[in-house]
Amino acid sequence: MIASWVTSRGHTQAARLQAEVAAATQEEARRRETRRASYLAFIEQAHLMGVEYRKTPPLLEIEDPEHRRLRLEEHRERLREVFGPFRHRCQVVALDGPSMTVDAGHRVFVTSRTVYMTLGDIAAGICEPSAYFQAIDDYWTSMSEFVEAVRQEGA
Repeated sequence: MIASWVTSRGHTQAARLQAEVAAATQEEARRRETRRASYLAFIEQAHLMGVEYRKTPPLLEIEDPEHRRLRLEEHRERLREVFGPFRHRCQVVALDGPSMTVDAGHRVFVTSRTVYMTLGDIAAGICEPSAYFQAIDDYWTSMSEFVEAVRQEGA
């Protein structure tokens, strides 16, 4: 009788442990999928910013400074519109990811802001149009670093 009770209790504990392990595994898979979705959404928004950035070089070639300033200000207005969803996705990455990925996402955010500020400085005549190309190179480098951080994380 005691042997039966001990065996039954052992089976119950094993079943409980197995259920806890399965639940933990499912929770980890759910968290991983959530992170992956936030990373993909961030990358998508970053590339939408890139679509807008690709419209910049022809504006920089405008020779008349006043006309160039006006066109760059219009362009910066459009960048602000695209920046909202981009910023939101960056914030979601900051909530979901480990520090290495969060730091890489923050660098993308910072370099995007630098591109925007550089365009403002070019429009104001503070710096030459060539400054844009260094800023945009830094942006794409930071995007590559973000993707690499996501790969290293294994998301």
